Amino acid sequence: MKPEISGAKAISDRVIKAAWKKVSTKPLPDIYAYSLTDEAFDSAMKSLQKKKGAIDTRMEEYGVDFDNELIEALTFEFEENIIIFVKQSVPLADALNHELKHVAKWIHLDKHVKHA
Repeated sequence: MKPEISGAKAISDRVIKAAWKKVSTKPLPDIYAYSLTDEAFDSAMKSLQKKKGAIDTRMEEYGVDFDNELIEALTFEFEENIIIFVKQSVPLADALNHELKHVAKWIHLDKHVKHA
């Protein structure tokens, strides 16, 4: 069961599975994904950026730094779970696919695989 988050709506496992199949042939890792209001997303992002060990990949990914307001989605690990936040104001499929491509590249993917 996905935890409740204020200002957020859980993205269904069905949607996550369909998006994952478009970006990877690897087993689907444990992922919790949420669509957040812009305000909730911006607040969460600012909090995450303050956390020790947070890695901001904007420069690596895009070659330039830019304002947080332009970020549409983000992915992070929390207590060995992969969490994806997507702004409600952006196309869900595009943002989710983009974030899942990052997840598919992660080196330690095997620790996130669901065990049947």
